[in-house]
Amino acid sequence: MTQTISIIIPVYNRLNITKNGLYYLIRAVDFFKKNDENKFNVKIVIVDDGSTDGTPEYIKSNHPDVVVLSGDGNMWWTGAVNYGINYVINNIPNNKGIILQNDDIVIDEDWLYELLKAVKLNPNKLIGCATSTLEMKDQILYGGRNINSWFATEKLINFGNNRSNFPKGYLATSFDLYGRGLYIPMDVFEKIGLFNQQQFKHRGDMDIPLRAKKAGFKLLVCYDALVYELPQATYGLDIKKKISLAEGYKQLTDFRSSNNLKFIYYYSLNATNNPVQFTVFYISNLFYNLRRVCWRVLSYYIF
Repeated sequence: MTQTISIIIPVYNRLNITKNGLYYLIRAVDFFKKNDENKFNVKIVIVDDGSTDGTPEYIKSNHPDVVVLSGDGNMWWTGAVNYGINYVINNIPNNKGIILQNDDIVIDEDWLYELLKAVKLNPNKLIGCATSTLEMKDQILYGGRNINSWFATEKLINFGNNRSNFPKGYLATSFDLYGRGLYIPMDVFEKIGLFNQQQFKHRGDMDIPLRAKKAGFKLLVCYDALVYELPQATYGLDIKKKISLAEGYKQLTDFRSSNNLKFIYYYSLNATNNPVQFTVFYISNLFYNLRRVCWRVLSYYIF
């Protein structure tokens, strides 16, 4: 039986962004089907969490081959992704793996082809995608992260380097992985379960890679399958260089924020192996996040 790869995309009330993302994704799927020697099936599963702007109606009318699942508006990212994974497990036989993707991205025509080529050469490993922006397409924005397992110091791998510096097939080992173009083998879900939507209501993409790494799976970043980020479509406070005191408080408490205190706690828990390591890592991680937020608040009032 031919194996299937399922691509899961959670969406909510941003029809124009979703239209744009689907255009690039379907183009990449068509390219893959024309050039894939193994003849994988590819299934796109959209999880719409209760959009009221016509998103599900548009997808069903214009892309009948795309599966559209509907939520009630309370699933958020992690719940929506779990809903999609459960659908795949129960309805798509012989599914080899899941690819998580956002709708707020641009990808090259050969993105899926290159990602699955890396998957074929590295079976049973989680593989994320390097990212760039449309303004600086030749530079690596995200190529993986090295994080000290005790003191949480971070170093972005190959940040700002030119793509031409890396040979074809280049893969970097990363401490964690983001969800834009993240491939997860089905064995991972069988071994450690789904995403933890109680601890990670939002920003849950780093949950499974960290737990999978503890369970013995390797985390890699593919430089041939590049994703172009659209920063203007991300959570607003995360991209502001200067924020007010009220915005600083929201940055630390809003579950959508990358500096959310609960996220820092649970991330630190997943990233460590024992209570002593957790305590040191968490305090360090908390310090670095508080410092970032405080600096942005000070910049708002002083500079």
